[in-house]
Amino acid sequence: MPSIAERWRALFRPRMIVMSMGGDAPTQVINYDARRLYQTQDNLKAVVDFMSNSIAQLPLKTYRRDGETERIRDRDSTAAKLLWKPNRDQTWYEFIRGLTTEYFIFGSVYAWLLPDPDAPSGYQLRIIPSEWVTGMDGDTVYAPSVIHVQASAEAKRIDIPRDEFVLFRTYSPGNPGGFISPVSALRQTLQEQIEAANFRKELWHSSGRLNAQIIRPKDVQPWDDEQRRRWTTAFREAWGAGGSKAGSIPVMEDGMEIKPFQTSFKEQQWAESIKLSRESVAAAYGINPSLIWHSDTQTYASSKDNARALYAECLGPVLQMLQQRINSFLLPMVGADESTYVEFDLTEKLKGSFEERASILQSAVGGPWMTRNEARADNNLSPLDGGDELIVPLNVVEGGQASPTDTHMDEQEPMATVEAEPKSITPLEKMAKAVQEVRIKGAATDEEQEDMADVLAKFFKRQAASVLPKIGAGRDWWDEDRWNAELADDLEPHMDAIADAHGASTSAKLGTEYDPEITRAYLRAMAEGRARATNDKTRDKLEDAIDDDDEEITPASVMEKREETESPMLAQSLATAVAGWALLESVQQAERQGYSRTVEKEWVTGVNPRESHALMNGERVPYDETFSNGAKWPGDDVLGPDETCNCNCRTDVIIGG
Repeated sequence: MPSIAERWRALFRPRMIVMSMGGDAPTQVINYDARRLYQTQDNLKAVVDFMSNSIAQLPLKTYRRDGETERIRDRDSTAAKLLWKPNRDQTWYEFIRGLTTEYFIFGSVYAWLLPDPDAPSGYQLRIIPSEWVTGMDGDTVYAPSVIHVQASAEAKRIDIPRDEFVLFRTYSPGNPGGFISPVSALRQTLQEQIEAANFRKELWHSSGRLNAQIIRPKDVQPWDDEQRRRWTTAFREAWGAGGSKAGSIPVMEDGMEIKPFQTSFKEQQWAESIKLSRESVAAAYGINPSLIWHSDTQTYASSKDNARALYAECLGPVLQMLQQRINSFLLPMVGADESTYVEFDLTEKLKGSFEERASILQSAVGGPWMTRNEARADNNLSPLDGGDELIVPLNVVEGGQASPTDTHMDEQEPMATVEAEPKSITPLEKMAKAVQEVRIKGAATDEEQEDMADVLAKFFKRQAASVLPKIGAGRDWWDEDRWNAELADDLEPHMDAIADAHGASTSAKLGTEYDPEITRAYLRAMAEGRARATNDKTRDKLEDAIDDDDEEITPASVMEKREETESPMLAQSLATAVAGWALLESVQQAERQGYSRTVEKEWVTGVNPRESHALMNGERVPYDETFSNGAKWPGDDVLGPDETCNCNCRTDVIIGG
């Protein structure tokens, strides 16, 4: 009876026609091969370049595993040196960009490992495009044991054995040894784009350079064939592409008329086909098209989430494939032991802002997590004597606060007051007071701030499109009533939504009902006041720019800054003000419904507060009174723009016994 190995080889022995170790899906599209499609089709090139560049910019680091949890960064081994400089001509970025480009276009690429005594690693790594592979031999259909490589018809064929190359390829259904190019799934889409582009090119190069027809009256002397040919030839030579009169208006004789007609690209859905082509190409590669092409529906929040999802979902499978092929096949070829492995460093791409990351790490480790010298090293500064000690503030103790910035606990959790307690208070009394108190935070969410920033950015963009041309033309450029009304109309629905959400949430915690209808008049007045203050500031900035001699300070730069830089700051202060107001409004409505517990409000500063606001941190007053600066909540319009702009303080409501 045949052995298991013999039966296995018999089953998976290469079979002509049924199975092959090459690509089995053609990529020819109207005489365009995959290479030319990449070179000529902008949508395909945009997606492939975006993916290749996004992967290539990720550092590929080498580690040695020591036990289950310890890993040591490896910089000196053969594998680390090879990946740092794969050959004499390329950096790792250039190498991986080329490799992934070949992979995304052809579905298959080979990395050839060659001995090189002059290289730091003793090897060099070279890309062999699948187009150069003219044939292969193997015992099974899974992988070739030898590939035959010929760069051109004139070049000499080279046979490369299996232990000298690493194969990166896609999977071809029904053909375990083959591969399939992603381009093959786009043949129909790309064919339509090529045909459409050829049609437009022919249209632009047609005689007369316009869509028109020439009509000759029927009651004039008819032409014979020779007369018609001569006139047509003369007209095309004069007014056609490159003609001596191209672009000028022809003067017709014998009562002839030029009647234009227009091909409706709307009816042919030209714009829709472009969008569909982009989406189809992106879908074939598993990429969100909004990462590459801007969408009208895209917001700051969605673009941020898409960017984070790029390396987690879109490129994650490809990165995993590259890592595993390198770890499983390439590293053993250079003598790496089993504890050595490589990994793409996604930290820089997946981590949030510095503030978010610092807060998460601080809470995770239970205290400060960086020494002064580590912080200086991150900023390329030299170390200080004594800077390697971890500084732990006195208010951070084991089992207590996680960080010196954690002065309060989450919503509705029992908490201790931050006010200084009399020395005579007993531990039992202090505990009773902490249990009785409940804190409700009055802070706008990130999504609410980002939506508001998007509203302001679109308004400033629309305002700039109207105002800047008028300034340039020396005309009356400011319409105060129009801009105040438009901005108030834009802001009001978003302010209503923020107020409704925070008001209803607070009322639910108080066990009362929140009535949003009685808030509408005040919120409208609040929107009008904020619109007026915002537009007054914009007008003042434009007037200063017009009078300024500095070439870098122009009306255009003012509006660009308002749209891109100042919109998030204005949105933060406005969303904070609305959330704080809604919190207090819900308490006031609850009191009308018979709510009897003591309610205070507290001023809580955010990151990098103004000096005047920092001095107020922790200040408590009854909920219906003003704070020491005269405001009822952070962002209150009574403070004026200088005290509200970019304010990220918040109002917390404290419910006592």
